[in-house]
Amino acid sequence: MPLPLIERSSEEISRIVRRKIESIGEVRGCDPPSVRITGKRFDISVNVWLDSNLKFEEAHRIALDIEREVKSIIPNARVTINTQPLKSGHENIWKIVKETAEGVPGSRGVHNIHVQKINGKLFVDLHLEVSANVTIKEAHDISEEVEKRIRASNLGFDEIIVHMESASDRISREMTGVDAELEWYVEHVAKRFPEVKKVHDIEIRRTGSKLHLVLHCHFDPGIQLKKAHEVSNEIEKAVRSEYPNISRIDIHEEPA
Repeated sequence: MPLPLIERSSEEISRIVRRKIESIGEVRGCDPPSVRITGKRFDISVNVWLDSNLKFEEAHRIALDIEREVKSIIPNARVTINTQPLKSGHENIWKIVKETAEGVPGSRGVHNIHVQKINGKLFVDLHLEVSANVTIKEAHDISEEVEKRIRASNLGFDEIIVHMESASDRISREMTGVDAELEWYVEHVAKRFPEVKKVHDIEIRRTGSKLHLVLHCHFDPGIQLKKAHEVSNEIEKAVRSEYPNISRIDIHEEPA
């Protein structure tokens, strides 16, 4: 049940949230959650340790479970989950990534940093916020500088994935209830398939507790329509497995 938050200190809320997170079976531990009150809502950020052999999709699913559990006790919270592999040798690696990315001119902050070690290789995936008023080129340059500085920190990353979004868009999505994590997951799933060149115009429509997802996929112009349908079906299956409240998914297949 939701917490009666009146007269509870930030430290007490942090302890309760930490116990809730560490009760999730796949979580191997976490730092004390940071709890801030902005306006009438809570901002909660936490660094969580997971098994080092998990795939990005599994880490993402666990992060969603953590977010749901936290919101079950603090419904109006904005929750940021940063994951990293247990005993990676870089216990503060996500903090270095965060500080590095936020030190780049034009960066408005980063969130949802996921660090994973897969087959001995280190990967990081993060969301970078920039001003809505910058040009596409300026945003791209900021993203490139973020990646360059993270690589220069010599943390040994084999792959760095930077998702860009405007800070105002993030606030807008939260205010309208649109789930930015669902958009991220759709884009991430599509990257499994080399036939998909781009995913764009993702729309999330709500009817009560049900969701209707619409997206456009750019495919290699040379592949057969049958193959494009097979890939679309695999994307749909993967998304439905993580978001069972989606009642309908429409994927528009287009040539790149």
